[in-house]
Amino acid sequence: MSNPRRPRRQQQRAIDTRQRILDTAGALFVMDSYEGTSVGDLITAARTSKGAFYRHFPGGKIEVATAIMRNTLTMDGLREQRIMLQEVVDIGMILAYRISHENALQAALKLSFHSNASETYGTPWPDWIAFNAGQLAEARRRGELKAFVDVEQQAYQIAGNWAGVVLISNTLDRNMGNVEARISRMYRNLVTAIAVPDLLPEIDFSVDRGRHLYTAFLEGPAGRTEPAAPEPPRGEPSEETRSE
Repeated sequence: MSNPRRPRRQQQRAIDTRQRILDTAGALFVMDSYEGTSVGDLITAARTSKGAFYRHFPGGKIEVATAIMRNTLTMDGLREQRIMLQEVVDIGMILAYRISHENALQAALKLSFHSNASETYGTPWPDWIAFNAGQLAEARRRGELKAFVDVEQQAYQIAGNWAGVVLISNTLDRNMGNVEARISRMYRNLVTAIAVPDLLPEIDFSVDRGRHLYTAFLEGPAGRTEPAAPEPPRGEPSEETRSE
């Protein structure tokens, strides 16, 4: 008699393998760069087999990079707020917290600035700019913005400022330890310039706001757990992954 649980276990094992490859790729792309990482490196570090790797990513390394770009920039952790400009701040602070803890998000940021990113594995910036524009348009409708603010241009500037602060902070500090504090100051300066003055005392620019929001999301009813930032081992494929 067949075991009805076996297909379910196999499906979960395949999901776990795919995620392990993505997590490992994020770590290697940050450590060794996209160009410096081979498919062989990914297979070895993810403790999987060549067959399992290509079943999940038939297109090879480019398909892995594409998956990282599509899966990392999410709105997870963002909550509806009475003041829309608070949501503008919140998503930036959540991403600042996440990028200091998640290799995949760090890898996505680096990949997104390659000159051929749009044509090869995609880039998240148009989506984030559009999302920011939607938030700012709603902020305008609620009377939160000063009259001079150009919603489309401001949305572009927010994405550019955020990326610039993160990149420069990482370059100068050689780590992401100060990113949240610097992003918090960036948003305080930006919102002070564009918001009607009466709103400013009500907006929370706390350095740890992103951590609180994202942790609450991960600990929500679905029992989510925080993505790991793995140190990719370079060993032989396990017996389990050889059979996937």
